[in-house]
Amino acid sequence: MKRILQRGVGVFLVASLAMFCVWDLALSTDVRFIVRNISGLPLDGVDGLASVGDANTSESRLVQQGRISSGREAYSFSGRSHQRTHYQTLRAFKESIGETWKSTVQILVRNRQVALGAIIHPDGWIVSKSSEVPDQFEVKLADGTKAIGTVKSRKQDMDLVLVKIERSGLKPVDLRTNQEIPVGGWLVSTDTRPTPLTIGVLSISNRNLRQEKAVLGVILDEAPKDSSGAAIERLIVGGAADRAGLEVGDVIQEIDGKAYFTRQEVLDTLRSLTAGQTISLGIVREGRQVKISAQMMDLPNALWDSTEMEVNGQISARATGFQNVMQHDTVLLPHQCGGPIVDVEGNVVGLNIARGGRVSSYAYH
Repeated sequence: MKRILQRGVGVFLVASLAMFCVWDLALSTDVRFIVRNISGLPLDGVDGLASVGDANTSESRLVQQGRISSGREAYSFSGRSHQRTHYQTLRAFKESIGETWKSTVQILVRNRQVALGAIIHPDGWIVSKSSEVPDQFEVKLADGTKAIGTVKSRKQDMDLVLVKIERSGLKPVDLRTNQEIPVGGWLVSTDTRPTPLTIGVLSISNRNLRQEKAVLGVILDEAPKDSSGAAIERLIVGGAADRAGLEVGDVIQEIDGKAYFTRQEVLDTLRSLTAGQTISLGIVREGRQVKISAQMMDLPNALWDSTEMEVNGQISARATGFQNVMQHDTVLLPHQCGGPIVDVEGNVVGLNIARGGRVSSYAYH
């Protein structure tokens, strides 16, 4: 194993589990080999992972997290059985997922689902979507039991997190990342229930997504003459500021406890932030001091139009900057990313990593 690790060229891997085990392997590495050998690897100190306390120095751009939901409740089902999200349609794909749902977990914060995850080792090792997973959370297993989750490592440039719970005898996913999926082929996403979470088709088998800049999603003006800071002139619908509850007319005077006196100072600080970073904003609203937390977004330029944001719906906490991902048209919400995705033969072919738009979700394969 040591010789294999040393043989790599420092490139990223396209399979989620391998990211946390052997960062220096070549792209051709069979991830199933890594799965079988994970128990023999030093997971607590894997080279290439930032420790939990390390500052995020990567260029990953993370998005404002939307409203936390408990799972499938955000879907609005109609009575038309041909719709992909209709229960009868999902039942038709029940056999395809086999027992993969038993290898899927929910990441919970105050009993609300913020992400899904995939069990990768029987002794409680789980991989999920980093930007949706805070430092304190619970993990709910398919059998309904819960356990405290601990973040062991984060791979910021790939938006992946390695989680540990104190459990044993769990059922890990059997990743088949060498399984070829035809464009137009069906893909099925799982959660912790026997019926599929949702279904879609493969749009692009392999693509790279350009990294967008971190933004708050506001247009700023000078503060009123009798005030300091920067006034919000316009909000991007569905952007970080909008989702955090900021309003037009709010005056930003503090960021993470530091006072700012001019619009330019506020802009310079916002531009220096890493995407996905949660910040505390001190604002003045109608003469009142208010504290609001917001998370920076990697909002693509095309979504700066309010109509586009309304059409596309909620975008993942990080939606750009991924390499070698497959694009599919499955309708996922941000809190439904991080779990396994399977083909119609029941092969676990990847990990859902982001919701990028109305007809685009992304998965590592």
